Amino acid sequence: MPVKFHTKTLESVIDPVSQQVGQLVVFHDQAESGVLEQDLTPLVQGVGAAVSNLVQVATGMVATTNDAEFKAELPPSVAEVEEASRNLTEAARLLKADQGSREGKRKLLAGARGVISGMSDLLTCADRSEVRKMVKVCRSVQEYLDVAKVVDLEADLATFLQNLTPGMTNMMKVVEARHPELTNFAHAQILKAELGTVREQIPILISSMKVYCIVSAKKGMGLKEAGVGRDHVIMKLFVSIEEIIRVLQLTTTFVEEEVGDAVDSAASLAHLFHQAQDALASGNIGPGTLEAVRKCIAEGRRVANQAASAETRAKLLEACDELDQILRELEEMQAKGQGDSRQARALAHAAAVKLQALEQEVRRALAEKVATDFVNVGGPIKALEDAALADMSVPNRQENFAQKAKDFETHAVQLAETTELIASSGGCSDAAAANLRQQAAKLKDLSSVIVPAARVVLDNPDNQPAKDYLRTMKDRWLQAAESLTASVDGVVDSLEFMKVSEAKVHADVKEAKRIALAEEDPKKLIVKASSIARQANRVIQVAQVEAENSENPEFVAKLSAASKALSESVSPMVVEARSVVTSPQNKDIQRKFCTAADKVAEGVTTVRTVIEDNWVPPRPPLPEFEEEEEPPELPPPPEDPALLLPAEMQEAEELLRAPLPSKEDNPIHHAAASTFHEADQWDEKGNSLIGLVKQMARKMAMMSKYMRGEAGELRGKADLIRMAKEIARDAQDLLKFARQIAEACMDKRAKTNLLQLLDRIPTVSTQLKILATVKATSMGSGDAKADADATEMLVGNAENLMRTVKDVMRAAEAASIRLRPDSPIAAIIWRRKGGQARRISVSY
Repeated sequence: MPVKFHTKTLESVIDPVSQQVGQLVVFHDQAESGVLEQDLTPLVQGVGAAVSNLVQVATGMVATTNDAEFKAELPPSVAEVEEASRNLTEAARLLKADQGSREGKRKLLAGARGVISGMSDLLTCADRSEVRKMVKVCRSVQEYLDVAKVVDLEADLATFLQNLTPGMTNMMKVVEARHPELTNFAHAQILKAELGTVREQIPILISSMKVYCIVSAKKGMGLKEAGVGRDHVIMKLFVSIEEIIRVLQLTTTFVEEEVGDAVDSAASLAHLFHQAQDALASGNIGPGTLEAVRKCIAEGRRVANQAASAETRAKLLEACDELDQILRELEEMQAKGQGDSRQARALAHAAAVKLQALEQEVRRALAEKVATDFVNVGGPIKALEDAALADMSVPNRQENFAQKAKDFETHAVQLAETTELIASSGGCSDAAAANLRQQAAKLKDLSSVIVPAARVVLDNPDNQPAKDYLRTMKDRWLQAAESLTASVDGVVDSLEFMKVSEAKVHADVKEAKRIALAEEDPKKLIVKASSIARQANRVIQVAQVEAENSENPEFVAKLSAASKALSESVSPMVVEARSVVTSPQNKDIQRKFCTAADKVAEGVTTVRTVIEDNWVPPRPPLPEFEEEEEPPELPPPPEDPALLLPAEMQEAEELLRAPLPSKEDNPIHHAAASTFHEADQWDEKGNSLIGLVKQMARKMAMMSKYMRGEAGELRGKADLIRMAKEIARDAQDLLKFARQIAEACMDKRAKTNLLQLLDRIPTVSTQLKILATVKATSMGSGDAKADADATEMLVGNAENLMRTVKDVMRAAEAASIRLRPDSPIAAIIWRRKGGQARRISVSY
């Protein structure tokens, strides 16, 4: 069985044992080389004591448990680990007498392998037993939920709740204790989120069941809709508990989807834009660069298809078409063997400029989309509630309700679609994109029960519990919508949002003033005034998000003052608009309205100015393409840092700069090379973090070599373990250095993103040491399956660590944008080799 350490308890027990086993492997290599001088007895005795203690605890658990599976599974694991301990004792005796003893060396390696594998099996058996207990608790709650579907009397409802409460409380208790124990961050987050969903749904279940019981008792209309609301909550709880059960039983220590160089996430797409720009600007028009540009074009077209205005859509498509044309010309030149010509380089430079413009148009289009779709988030649901609560005497009551229900459903779908667009194309971190999707899913789920709940009220106007339930669901929907809006505001380009909103407000103010002075239909003026107020309030909301995100007191003070002034100008403008409606021909009132409207427009402009003054400048325009006939004389090359490295690291540098092997042939080397080449784009001078990342990549490349046996059997095992330990130490140095950047960062979003990534490093680096030891014990063991399992786990962990390191590097660069000037870490320099500045933007 592969070594498992999916909980912190397992990891804490296996880690020190793996260190001792690693030392035993080193002694085995020394014995193979004939240089073993140390008596292994003390070390073997220490391992034996740990084994004895663990076996004693496990045996005690067997004696007190009713778990038949545990009783059946544990004895083989105990036998394995005890046999391994005996092998180590015998190996120590044999090697002490004769360091060349073939049997002693065989038993030493077999014992080392058996100890770590057996202890892992033993611990995993115990953990599975505990998980089965948790699953049993969850299943009992899940099964009892079916009873809710047959409760139609309030007295039965009280009995149902009395029976449900103890099991639900116990389930929450055990899951609450489990999720902090998991080493897989994603799994822990899923448990935490689903537990939150269960807590949230329980009071809704009670309310929906009460409404159903009352409607059923009165035999009134709306029973079907009441049942829909109740069954929806039951299914929601059932699904959440099923997901909790699924995750409780998982034992993987990393998530497959996190590994590799995927380019379909928002963060990766943003990075793709920048890498493609840099490649084109440097004259690189290889297949990889052109493919990256095509993906950027496809993204531009996707955003264009959902643009908020025809003008924006046309601009995006025009930019995409122009880039397409340039790519075709570049491909033709490559086909003619002219890919390195001056004309091709000039064309590539033009493509880089166009790509930069496309990226900016995408950002602007997304900001416009949010400014349009999220301007009146709560309006449709409030209108639906009003329609449901309308008096029975109101004309066209049913027809009005049907229209408001349709409007709400359309609005809810639009919010979900726009959120998905922002999550996939907004340049946010993977964690932020996942959060957006999670919130959008929650809003969609709530939306599905709003109309049925409103229909029950419409058909049962005297049913107070139904009204209370609708109000509760409406409030929950509004809370979810407001939370989603704040999250979207935190991702979208705030300055572009302000510019779009400013243009909308100024246009509406101009039209409103014309209507007022021309004494046209007063209803038109109210519509425009309402639009101005809503846009201004959204500007205030986004400004508040920016203020809360910043730890710069001067900026926060200026932005808060500007927002307050804008907020204080909105109500007077609305009041003056109503005065114009009351007295449409009063010139003095018309002038007062125009003045009030102008003040709102000026307030929006002031807020935009404050944000713009603090905004990190976008990537500067690319320099003009130089048309020199002869290349300029180059300065003498700087000293190659690689020449100053130890011999082993010089070898790693050569390996990493050689043609890249396929991921399938050498996955660890591939991951190391990917990280190395991205770090190598930056100048190490003035940036210790880049040096650390490159050092970890070099060591990972050498670890791959040792793992594959390319350095020879006599070196492979010991050096594999040594290199893993060195990488883990470097990971701790990276953690400390990057944490200094996070602590000094005044942008909370960038800080949080970096800290979340850093949280992965201790677990992944510790697991690397353990898995390298496991792999070392399986090398040359003759057990092909054990060796394959060890290789697979080590590869997955190494890829995960390299991906995390790469993400930390990107997040650290983003967090370095707004460091406190008085912080020592503020001296860090991010400079691309060749002087090409990296694009600077917090939201990317």
